[in-house]
Amino acid sequence: MHIAIVGFGKMGRQLHEAAIIGGHEVVSIIDPHVADPKVTHRTLTAQALAGVDVAIEFSVADGIEERMQLYCDTSTPAVIATTGWYDKLDALKPLGSHPGCAIIWSGNFSIGVQLFFAIVRKAASLMNGFSEYDPLVREWFHAAKADSPSGTAVMLGNILTEELAGKEKLETARLDRKREQREIHVSSVRGGYSPGVHSVLFDSPVDTIELIHTARNRDGFVSGALKAAAWITTKKHGFFSIDDMLGDVFLSMEKNV
Repeated sequence: MHIAIVGFGKMGRQLHEAAIIGGHEVVSIIDPHVADPKVTHRTLTAQALAGVDVAIEFSVADGIEERMQLYCDTSTPAVIATTGWYDKLDALKPLGSHPGCAIIWSGNFSIGVQLFFAIVRKAASLMNGFSEYDPLVREWFHAAKADSPSGTAVMLGNILTEELAGKEKLETARLDRKREQREIHVSSVRGGYSPGVHSVLFDSPVDTIELIHTARNRDGFVSGALKAAAWITTKKHGFFSIDDMLGDVFLSMEKNV
């Protein structure tokens, strides 16, 4: 693939390395802030996307609407690994109805995390019959992570609210009050060097059931983003989540069994 990398921080640099090792060509690298000779453009423009098969962005939420619109205007399939913009999700989804506009997004492109999501969803559905188990989400990331909570933690919380009767909203802030019964608290801690640890707990008066995903490095995020890039280039248009991609993968596996 001929790839444009949008955002050349830690994730962008690791993506660049993985793409080259994987035999892809990085046509352009766009970042307004990073002083690196590999950066080819300071601004995302149609010219920066010329000759590109797919754009992959690990960028900042600010400006996400303009960037997605440009991907659509230039018919550039895009992988959105940027986090922190999900309050705009419903407003941006209609872009996928435009011819030539193909976008896939996720708060976490790690395949292992996506399998973890499926496990948590199944566990939550089982817990509906046992109201004594109270759910919560806990995460730990390195000190340099810019957002809190992470997109992954929010996605885990949303899975719980979707599956658990009586749980309607997430609380991600510090609690200086009693937590409401309908809430699920998502707690975040930042420190050290961890690339990501996420826990979902179901706690009762007599025991605790804890599900944990621990990332050892960032390799899973970039390999998943490259898999998503290959997948989205096969789509003529649409606004997809990684669940759509995995649905295709699981369906293909079932057909081959």
